Amino acid sequence: MPLNPRDQKQEQLKTEENVKQENKTRDTVDASKIPTVLIVGKSNVGKSTLFNKLIGKRKSIVADEQGTTRDAVIDRVVYSDKMFQLVDTCGIFEGKEDEIYEKSKEFTLKALQESDLILFVVDGKNGLSSEDYTIADMLRKSGVDVILVANKSESEKNYSKVYPELFSLGFGEPFPVSAEQSKNLDELVELIITKLEEKGYDLSKTQKFENLIRVTIVGRPNAGKSSLFNMIVKEERALVTPIAGTTRDTIDEIVKIGDKSYLFVDTAGLRKKSRIEDFIERVSTFRTIDAIERSDVVVLVIDSTEGITRQDQRIAGLAEKNGKGIVVVFNKWDLIKHADKRIKDFMDQFNEKLYFVDFAPVVFTSAINRVGYKELIRAINTAYDSLHKKVPTSAVNAAIQRMIAKPPHGLKLYYGLQVDIRPPTFLFFVNKLEVPESFQNAIRKTIREQVDPFTGAPIFLKFKERQ
Repeated sequence: MPLNPRDQKQEQLKTEENVKQENKTRDTVDASKIPTVLIVGKSNVGKSTLFNKLIGKRKSIVADEQGTTRDAVIDRVVYSDKMFQLVDTCGIFEGKEDEIYEKSKEFTLKALQESDLILFVVDGKNGLSSEDYTIADMLRKSGVDVILVANKSESEKNYSKVYPELFSLGFGEPFPVSAEQSKNLDELVELIITKLEEKGYDLSKTQKFENLIRVTIVGRPNAGKSSLFNMIVKEERALVTPIAGTTRDTIDEIVKIGDKSYLFVDTAGLRKKSRIEDFIERVSTFRTIDAIERSDVVVLVIDSTEGITRQDQRIAGLAEKNGKGIVVVFNKWDLIKHADKRIKDFMDQFNEKLYFVDFAPVVFTSAINRVGYKELIRAINTAYDSLHKKVPTSAVNAAIQRMIAKPPHGLKLYYGLQVDIRPPTFLFFVNKLEVPESFQNAIRKTIREQVDPFTGAPIFLKFKERQ
């Protein structure tokens, strides 16, 4: 129904006021905020190589295949005592109708509005294409400051040929670099720092990242990891489509919930090694394993419609072996008929197939409907607290007194104490080092039942021989 003239006038005034407010917000800088620098450009122009060199590690996957980067990959650049956030985006390109690429492009456009500075990367070797001009028009409309970066400029001869053409984009003097050969990268970082400080940002490295709870979300392809990640960060940061294996890079987001700060990491789905055929999938798998090793808590996401598979068991074993806190999530709970009556069935399945991590809390979620969010955060906090818990030596020895009366043949257990955290680790003095696995499991069970449950945390045991 069309608006009458009076309502139209009010709507116009409201719109103008919103625009003024947005401009005012953009002009007002929160100096304590970590500013975001966005890398933008067409596909295969070297954005991911530049990103990896600037953050000082290989995080974005680099390959000669167009559109390798699908998600926005985030990390922090630390230069002397300065720091800022860097985002690698997918290439913006023309003529694609694929669902994944369309959604990737949509993410990049959204990220533009949230960035404080843009690195517009073009080809300093082969010159410009129509895509570069399309991107240039889009960047001008965004209103964000732009540094034009001419990558692949290792050859002065080639760069001098394309140099005049680069001015036609309308962003002034281009900044030549070679990400592959690390040419002019320090100078580029110094320019970025100067631009951000001119905007009013305090880039001093004062943020306390050591207090972050690092949570890695893992699981098989298409189990709903990215949807769960998006539910937690409350926005579409990970690319979600019905296509299995959409996420290739590990992507992360710092989220403050209550008085705690978390670094949530979404990973590519882990397949069996025999099914990993191409280079990019192999690299994605290595990145996922690396993310598990660097995390505090691992959230294992299981597709409720398919149940627990051998691959889920492998992932749980990997987290337990690395001493990580573990939370098991049955996702897509909205697709289970009579779900309330099926909880026992799923718990029986958990105890049967994931018996070796039976200390992990189990949460039922529907990422689409935001069901189970509070329970998941509570479970993560519990697992993290258990990882760092220390119990008195007297409590440990009181609990194992009964076990000392009936040890395996020939074994004597003198006393024990907790010697470490992350994970909780106990040292026991024995008369010989050959301690059967069954007896070790009995020690763990006794500790959990009589000392502390250590919910969500594996318990490691060490033995020392003493005559």
